[in-house]
Amino acid sequence: MDDRQKIIEHLQKHLSERTDVHAFWLEGSVAQGYTDEYSDIDLWLSVDDSKIFTIFDDIELILADIAPIDFRDIVKSKGELGQNTYHLRGMSEFLTIDINTQGISRDVYLVSGIDDANIIFDKGGVVKFKEREQIDIDIEAKHKKLQGFYTQMRLNILKNIRRGKNLEALYYYHLILRHVTKFLRLKYGWNEKTDFDLKHIYRDLPENETKRLEQFYDIQLSEIEDVLPELEKWIDSL
Repeated sequence: MDDRQKIIEHLQKHLSERTDVHAFWLEGSVAQGYTDEYSDIDLWLSVDDSKIFTIFDDIELILADIAPIDFRDIVKSKGELGQNTYHLRGMSEFLTIDINTQGISRDVYLVSGIDDANIIFDKGGVVKFKEREQIDIDIEAKHKKLQGFYTQMRLNILKNIRRGKNLEALYYYHLILRHVTKFLRLKYGWNEKTDFDLKHIYRDLPENETKRLEQFYDIQLSEIEDVLPELEKWIDSL
């Protein structure tokens, strides 16, 4: 049994018998079928509302049964969600354990194809799914808006280059690329992920589009002005 499965099964064994833990499921690369040796563990728990944050004390004791915890980061310590990240000594540096908690009263539907999940246990139908909503998007209007945005940002790039403010020119250049990425997600049907920026980009876009993005991101500060005509031509062709 590999370390990933060992951790999951150990948590399942100890958490499933608790009355204050109602569901345990995996999201991320495991649920979406993209797991490799660099993948972390992205797990979710539905717990009593009063245990959203205090449950981590018990989880740490459970994890320490496997190996000493050599890294802990408290990501969320207030609100309706808890989140801690851990690493166990002696395991791959990439095998971090990202544990998210939510209260049993939180009624949330996961979107199929976006929030895929592997259910480890669910005692009361906590984990619910809904289909993706079909949204009618005027892609031509979005394209014209992107072209207008490029025209505006191009001027900001050029004047900052003239002023010798290369980092600010780079900021506006990357802003264009981020808006191109948002447009491409809309074009290829990923309207729910327009705020993901480059995350999951290789899953969501065709290879020819990601190759072009790589090309435009992989430039030196001194090359920004020279590459603008080619970038404009690509944007016009989208």
